[in-house]
Order: sequence, then C-alpha cells, then structure tokens
Amino acid sequence: MKDCSNQNNLHNPILGIGSQQLLFLTRNKMSQLSFDFDDYQEPCAPKKPSVGECINAILSADIEPPNIIVPNFLVSGEATMLAALAGGAKTITTQYIAACVATGTPCFGMPAGEPEPVLFVDSELSKYQIQQRFKLIYEFIGKRPKKGFLRIIHKRSFKSGMPDLTHPDGFEKLMPDIEASTVVILDNLSSLYRSAEELSQNDWNYYNDCLDELRELNKAVLVLHHTDKDSRNYRGHSEIARAIDNVLIAVKDKKLSTDSKSVIKVRKPKSRHGANSEELMTFEFGDVVGNGDFQFKKIE
Repeated sequence: MKDCSNQNNLHNPILGIGSQQLLFLTRNKMSQLSFDFDDYQEPCAPKKPSVGECINAILSADIEPPNIIVPNFLVSGEATMLAALAGGAKTITTQYIAACVATGTPCFGMPAGEPEPVLFVDSELSKYQIQQRFKLIYEFIGKRPKKGFLRIIHKRSFKSGMPDLTHPDGFEKLMPDIEASTVVILDNLSSLYRSAEELSQNDWNYYNDCLDELRELNKAVLVLHHTDKDSRNYRGHSEIARAIDNVLIAVKDKKLSTDSKSVIKVRKPKSRHGANSEELMTFEFGDVVGNGDFQFKKIE
C-alpha cells in the first residue's frame, strides 16, 4: 500500500504544483514571483474608448433587486414563457393572473403586492369573449381594478387588425401602452409573430431584441406559446427562448378534469436564476366545489 503520510509529496490541484514546491515558495516569501499582489497596478487603459465596466464598480453599485410580482410567473426585468397545448388553459390562467396583479389580490394563494398596471395583448379572443371571461374572474376576486390598471389590446384595437410583431413597425404600435405598464403579457407567440417561421433561427432575432429591451426597461413579461405534441417542451426553435428567463409548461390533467372544472399541472423545466422544478404547482378552475360558482383554486 502506498504511504500517504508524507503530505509534502502531495500535488496541489488548484495551484498545479507539489506541496514541497509550495513550501519552498512560502519560505522564500514568494521571492521568485515577478510582482507583488498587493502592489499590483491597474493595467494600461484601452487605447480606444472602452464599454467594459470594472467589477468593483458593479459590486459597489446600489442596484435595486427585482420585484417579484407573482412568484415564478412575473418578475420585473425578466421574461417568462407559459406554454401549453391548444385548449390547455394558458389564456384564462394568464387572465386570472393579470386580474390579480391589477387589483393587488393574492394569486393562487400567494401573497399579494401593490396593484401594478398590466398590459394584456390578446390576439385571438373577441371583445365579447374577453368581457365574459373577465366578468367571471372579477366576480370571483370580488373587486375590479382602478381605471387604466388593466388594459387590453385585442384584434379590433386597430382598424387594420392586430399588427405583426415580427417587424419593427408592428411592435412600435404597442410601445405607448407598454411604456405605461409594469407587466406585459403577449398572447400568443404564433398569432402575434405571424410571419416568423418557428423553426427558423433568424426569424426570431427581432423578437429577442424586443424582449431584451423590455427586460432592460424593467418590465415583467409573460409570453404565451404552444408546446409540442407530448407537452414536454415549447414548440419551435431553441432561439424562441433565448431571451426567456423562465419556461413554464402547463398540462391539463384529463383524468381529474370534468365537464365543470379543469385541473392544470405546471412544471418549470427552465430557470435562468433559480432551481428547475418538474412539479411547480397544480390548480383547478371552474365550478370546483359543485355550487355553480366560478373560481380558481390551488391544490395543495
């Protein structure tokens, strides 16, 4: 058996030298090094103007932490994608979240913050359908938002129809409402970015630039999209999630859902700033207690 009692012969994996060499350097006060760490001078300034920021300046800066509006769904300065199959309840779930945020109401039992102005861009539902859904939601919540705290852009908001956000002139039409909002919800990717091919990387460059701009403006962004057939991942090219911080996948539980209620399971396969979770939460909505009243309820 090899004798490991002589620690001086061990190799130091961090410094890449043996312990005997390290001891020699220590005894000689590291005299063979060409400079002293304490007296190390700042390197020469770049010959051309530099955009690089010293890490010490960043560490010393008074940077405001992000506002967690609805945990896992809405965080200021971050973009989240909620993906589900068609009919997977992603729109009405997001309408409920928007209604809670605009009124400062607890959402899925999570603590409520101050009311925040919300912009909901709905490219699919009619104005009547939007009306009927929010009537149900606000009857359940028990209050409505203050004027202007929840604004809806729908298919009839523009004479020529919903603009195609694939191009700058389309996105610019939304900017006045975006600038007035803390939360921006885009429903949904396929119908808002109509001329973008989901499997083409270059078609999503401008979309990602827009998301980066919204994050830089400290907006909390929620993008709705579709999943693949197996509901394992979002549909399309990986570039679709390049500027996305968190990906949520919602799946309708067909065994537990009935004609009067839907049961939705949500997992979190991607999180840029935290832990991923294969089982984030389960909730139900509809006539969940059998008394004819509409409600959302998180299942513990």
